[in-house]
Amino acid sequence: MGRFTFAAGNVRKIAALPLYGFGRVAASLVPRRPGLWVFGSGIGVGEGALAVLQHVRAHDANARVVWLARNQRDVADARRLGVPAAMRYSWRGFRLTLRAQVLVVTHGFGDVNRFATHGAFVVNVWHGIPFKRLRIDSPEAMRVPVIGRLPIVGRLVRQAYGRSGRGISLFSTASPLAAARIRSAFALTERQAVVTGDPRDDVLLAGSPDARERAARERIAIALNEPRALSSRIVMYAPTWRDGRAHPAVPTAEEWIELDALLERTDSLLVIRSHPLGRGDFATGVAASDRVALLGADLQPDITPVLPAVDTLITDYSSIAFDFALTGGAILFLAPDVAEYVGRRGAYEPYADFSGGREVASWTSLLPVLSGALTDASARAPYVEHAAWLADRYHSFHDGRATERLVELIGRRLAGEADAMPPAAPSLAAAAPLRVDAVRVEAAGASYALIVEGPVAGTAPVRALLRGTRAVLTGSVAVDGDRWRARVPLEVAVWGSEPTPPRSGEYALTVMGAGGHPVELETVAALPPARRYANSFRLAVSAARGAIAVDLGAPLADDEVGAANQRRLQAAYRSNTDPLEQAVFFESYFGNNVSCNPLGIDRALAASHPEVTRYWSVADASVQVPEGAVRIIEGSAEWWHARATSRLLVVNDWLRKRWHKKPGQTVLQTWHGTPLKKLALDKAGLRVRARLAALAESSRWDILLAQNPFSADIFRSAYAFRGPVWEEGYPRNDVVAQGELGPEVRARLGIDPGDTVVLYAPTWRDDRPGAVDHLDVAAFARRLGPGFVTLIRGHSRTLQPGASVTAPGVIDVTGYPEISELYLAADVLITDYSSVMFDFTVTGKPIFFYVPDFEHYRDQTRGFTFDLFPVAPGPVTTSLTELADAVTDASAAAGTHATRYDEWRLRFNPRDDGHAGERVVERIFREGLL
Repeated sequence: MGRFTFAAGNVRKIAALPLYGFGRVAASLVPRRPGLWVFGSGIGVGEGALAVLQHVRAHDANARVVWLARNQRDVADARRLGVPAAMRYSWRGFRLTLRAQVLVVTHGFGDVNRFATHGAFVVNVWHGIPFKRLRIDSPEAMRVPVIGRLPIVGRLVRQAYGRSGRGISLFSTASPLAAARIRSAFALTERQAVVTGDPRDDVLLAGSPDARERAARERIAIALNEPRALSSRIVMYAPTWRDGRAHPAVPTAEEWIELDALLERTDSLLVIRSHPLGRGDFATGVAASDRVALLGADLQPDITPVLPAVDTLITDYSSIAFDFALTGGAILFLAPDVAEYVGRRGAYEPYADFSGGREVASWTSLLPVLSGALTDASARAPYVEHAAWLADRYHSFHDGRATERLVELIGRRLAGEADAMPPAAPSLAAAAPLRVDAVRVEAAGASYALIVEGPVAGTAPVRALLRGTRAVLTGSVAVDGDRWRARVPLEVAVWGSEPTPPRSGEYALTVMGAGGHPVELETVAALPPARRYANSFRLAVSAARGAIAVDLGAPLADDEVGAANQRRLQAAYRSNTDPLEQAVFFESYFGNNVSCNPLGIDRALAASHPEVTRYWSVADASVQVPEGAVRIIEGSAEWWHARATSRLLVVNDWLRKRWHKKPGQTVLQTWHGTPLKKLALDKAGLRVRARLAALAESSRWDILLAQNPFSADIFRSAYAFRGPVWEEGYPRNDVVAQGELGPEVRARLGIDPGDTVVLYAPTWRDDRPGAVDHLDVAAFARRLGPGFVTLIRGHSRTLQPGASVTAPGVIDVTGYPEISELYLAADVLITDYSSVMFDFTVTGKPIFFYVPDFEHYRDQTRGFTFDLFPVAPGPVTTSLTELADAVTDASAAAGTHATRYDEWRLRFNPRDDGHAGERVVERIFREGLL
């Protein structure tokens, strides 16, 4: 059976529109039968649907219940419980759905016969409290392949989701916070989404703890045919699915061995529960250890009843954490791809709140944490405490009576009580929401601050944070009598720079209580209108139950914001007849920073020709420009004008679609590295559209800059470029060759002079653009030990979205403007396929290659322009241990590869002598470009 993906599911929804129409007509002709309840679930016979069925059958003698099955196994499972069953997409399934008064589902209308639901009383007992965004809240969930870019397709999908939301009569949720997320995702009203508790969680709360654990252990022992499950400690690994993508956290052979030893030492079983829709090959673990078992959906469709047997849960982004929190066990978070996953799918809260900020990125990092959780009560305590906090925050009821409350409410609604009484008021174990009755932005000189305040109720808050993907803005909280007031400065100062406005993006306000956990916010304040704040940013504030979000954008004027204004400015740009200026328009990495070859040329130009105007195109006001240069915000009227009137444009990446060349203008494309990986037209399997885009882009360039003869040939081939190629070396390496900034950069980064600095700078992956996480830098830093500092530098394409790595001995320098300066601070470099390998060798320092995905990258992702292994100027490694051992003996590695290193420099660095920028500027004037 094919794997489910949102894109494929949305295609099927669109294709099935005629069947929905037929079912709607049939529903208008066939009367619903009172007392007929039809149930279904996406995982089989279980979840909250089964809990409701059993309650109805036990307490309503007049009710008729039927389970609609996915397959014959579901039919057999239902009949073993004495429940009548039918195939959901059989003719009988259609008729039962068409006639039922009440439909109870856990995943959606597809749990019954989706074409016959119109007019029924539909109850959704969802299959988990959402952490990751759902349905219309998630761009990933709304995606449609191939035709998804057509506006009508997006509207059709959104309308389909909206109609399905209107078809839900009652949606049970566990807490007001969960209800708010469900209402947003399904476009529901407060009357539709109600707080009753989750019926599926009653099994975690009803009866005595000993009885619950005993029953759960028996289930596992029977499912696995494993008697040790009755007595051994049980650890469960339950990752979520990744929307059709393969799971990135399967232990290595070495990690399986270490895991087996830990399980043996602690008399534990590791039960792996892959998501029913997930993809991950854990069979090697079963072969490596008799204490590892796979408890798939084929053996135990409903996982919730076995959770009371679990001592420690390991998960990533799965809602199982919210359910398991009710058991009193410890939860460990293994999140190898948090930046990519949350960046693509979206989350309803910062991951650090969900995980408690203690997540790790690999099994190597997890194993010592797991060992502590299993053997040391003090080490285990924070993980148990965080789980208890999750239980209190997300579950309003801890009494095991959620099903009873829900069925009672269904009965009242069916009785025709138009204004039915809500369920009994939840007895919240968590603290009451903190009330916010004022939100504003205050000026503080040339800067601004976000002010949030309200009355003190119970415990006063102690800390406020505004968290984005690459920045955390720390605020202060003051309490004056019965009022609290949080102030968060809207500026950042990093790497010793002057404070600047934060990088554009979405930020979440988190207010911390005395226990160090975020406090739910109840916002009743009028929010400040979205507007521009001088030359700092545009700011918009939004609030939903439990949270306040701040959206920061580039400081464009009101008449520059939006598609219509940009079309008007673009039209004026194309028709601009102003004379060309003696000016250069610089842009690096689409304006995300000021760096690379454009910066090297800027330095040389400023030194030799200060009379030339230097415009720098930047994405927002967070990007600082060199002294004497003019900052222009992309999309502003000034930006469009500078683009139209600058005599020379110097860029290191694509100009993008809005470029229109005027007579007399020249585009110097410097590119951003000598390529090991194949580019553009040289990539295998390149689609026609991408091929045409590459050709169109290269036609805009007048001159290409190459670091060496090898890359000159590659650029001509990859972009079918027939213009002049200047082989002058790379201006970005001038500061590297001059080699004077190392101590200053180290001091800026806060590194002790005696530490050995390891720079890890991988490239991005086309199939996983959000992050590169093959090397667990936290585990790597631990393996190196004291005296080492590891700098991690993500590719520019991972800057947004992305999350910074925080760990002892690790500094995330992805946001550091100029990587050339980092070469000077580093003692050694680790990379994979990145062009940094061709720049770092200018320093003469050791270089190491870490390529655990070499064959996949070569054969499926990109391919290479030459065979790296025979000529690599440093050791090539594929495991963390091998890499760490090589780095700790760097001098030996350097000696072994000395000849290759010299040959490499002759081939790739022939003109990186510290004067490339001067040569380029001299040539610009010699050829009359300025």
